[in-house]
Amino acid sequence: MSENFSEESLRKIAEKKVNFRMSVQIHAACYVIVNILLVAINLIFSSNYFWFFFPLLGWFAGLAIHLAAYMMYANGVYPIAKRAVYFHLVAYLTVNPLLIVANYITSWAYLWFLYPLGFWAAGFVIHVIIYFVYFEGGITKEGESKSRRERAVEKEMEKIKEKMEQ
Repeated sequence: MSENFSEESLRKIAEKKVNFRMSVQIHAACYVIVNILLVAINLIFSSNYFWFFFPLLGWFAGLAIHLAAYMMYANGVYPIAKRAVYFHLVAYLTVNPLLIVANYITSWAYLWFLYPLGFWAAGFVIHVIIYFVYFEGGITKEGESKSRRERAVEKEMEKIKEKMEQ
């Protein structure tokens, strides 16, 4: 693999990866320190209402998305459509606990969190179906791996060429 890259190109890639990883580590350290302080402030000054869950879980969603972005970059997940599905999943899995806790703390009598939980799940399922139907690769007659979209574009190009030849 390194045969295709110059030493300078490899250095730039490694530098970008290290910078990205360090930014996630700094983000995580800030998250832990600030949330420890927020929990302490909450317990000292208003222990009858646990508001610290809101910034704790809200910021966790942002940290999880930041970590997911780093992991996708580090592992070479490059098709933007695949990245979008992963981000969608991470957001779903981190924002919904925040909504559940918010519902529990404010009024557990009416379970409003079920609406975004259910509709967002339906949207995610549709997103995954679209990804697999439209973007995931299939094998062509020539043995090449191309997505449905790429195959449709090539078919349309052939039609246009045929019309132009007439």
